[in-house]
Amino acid sequence: MDIQKLKYFIAVGENLNFSEAATIMGVSQSAISQQISELEKQVEAQLVIRNKRPLELTPAGKVYLKEAYTIVAKAEEAARKAQLAARGQIGCLKVGFLGGIEENFLPQGIREFGQAYPNIELILQHYNWGEVNKALMREDIDLAFTMTYGFDAFPELVGKNLFTDVWGVAVHRNHRLAGEDTVDVAQLAHERFVTFHRNTDYLLHDLTVMLCAERGFMPNIVSLAWEMAAILFMVESGLAISIVPGTCREIAGRDVRIIGLNTPSRSFDVMIAWKKTNLNPAIPIFTTQLDTLSALKALRLRSEMRHEVAAVHSSQFKPKNN
Repeated sequence: MDIQKLKYFIAVGENLNFSEAATIMGVSQSAISQQISELEKQVEAQLVIRNKRPLELTPAGKVYLKEAYTIVAKAEEAARKAQLAARGQIGCLKVGFLGGIEENFLPQGIREFGQAYPNIELILQHYNWGEVNKALMREDIDLAFTMTYGFDAFPELVGKNLFTDVWGVAVHRNHRLAGEDTVDVAQLAHERFVTFHRNTDYLLHDLTVMLCAERGFMPNIVSLAWEMAAILFMVESGLAISIVPGTCREIAGRDVRIIGLNTPSRSFDVMIAWKKTNLNPAIPIFTTQLDTLSALKALRLRSEMRHEVAAVHSSQFKPKNN
C-alpha cells in the first residue's frame, strides 16, 4: 500500500475539492486526481463521486477514509519508532550488575534514564564478579558494571572507568582490627576467612589467596559462599573475615566494618563495559547518562580520598622478605 496515495485521498476526503487538496499537498490538481484514480483501481471500488460540487465520497470512500487515517497514523508511528531505534532512543538494554559497587549511584541512574528515555526498556540482571564478563561475551547482556581486575582476560570487551576503589577486609565491629583505618594483609595471617566458591567467582577467591601468599601465608578459608550477601552475613555473625571490594560497605550490615587494605597497588577501577561488536545504539546513551549522576560524582570524590589514605599507609611499610 502506497502511504502517499492514502495521504492524497485523506486530503481530498477532508476538503472535498481536488484543487484545495492539491494545494495542501503541494502537487498539481491533475496529479492528485490521477493518484486517486490509481487508488480506486487498487482497491477495486469507486471512492469519489466526481460530477458533484463539492465532491462526495461514496459509501466505500467513507469507509476507506476512516481506515486510511488508521493506516497512515500507524505508518508514521512505525517510522518514528524506527528513527528512535536508530538513535538508540527506543528498544531494549540489558544491564548486568554486581550489587554493592553500584549501590550509591545505580538507583538514581535507572530513575533518571527511565525519565529521559521512556521508550527504552531497561532490564537488570544480577551476576557475581566472575560471571558478569562471561555474560557480556555470550551477549546475554549489553552492558555490565565490572572491575578492571581480571578484565584484560577478555580482549573482546571494552569499557569506561567510573571510579577507583581499594580492596578492603570486612570484619565484625567487635573484631580486634575494627578500629584501624587501614590493615596490612600480614595482620590477617591467623584469621578465619570466608570467600566465594571458586566455581562461582574465581576472581575474588584467587585474589584472596594471592594477597595472602604475597605476605607469606595461605588463608584459612573456613567457608565458601555463592553470593556476597552470604559472605557479609558470616562476617556480621563474627564467624570469619573476608577480603572484599571497598564499596561493599554500601550494602554491609551495621555490625560490619570494611577497612581498607594498605596496598594501593591492589586498587582497581569500577567500570561499565560492553562487547566491541555489540551495536546496540542505546549503549552510548546509557554510558553518557552515567556521567551526569551527582551520586556517582560524590562517590568518585570519596573513593579518591580512600585511595589517598591507603597510599599514605602503604608507603609506611616495606613488604616482608621471605
